[in-house]
Amino acid sequence: MPADKKHLSSTGQRILKITAGILGGYFVSVLLHNAIGSILEDKDGLIVTSAFTSFLVWSFLLVIAFLAKNGWKVWAVYMLLILIFIGIIFLNK
Repeated sequence: MPADKKHLSSTGQRILKITAGILGGYFVSVLLHNAIGSILEDKDGLIVTSAFTSFLVWSFLLVIAFLAKNGWKVWAVYMLLILIFIGIIFLNK
């Protein structure tokens, strides 16, 4: 039995969700860890810790992107987070 069409996303929304989940989630997770690193004084264990937690954050953001109904809203939230983390990084230099 095929899926009901009203529950499926359009092709454009699917592309937006995929790109937001993969690219946007990656940039958010990397910039989150860079922002945390710019705040911390002791950066000894940061590289090892961020290697594990960045994958967890990225996979969580990937799933969140697919749960949303609108891909544009996901991109807007991810871009806002990216700008916030970039601001934190440059303010702490």
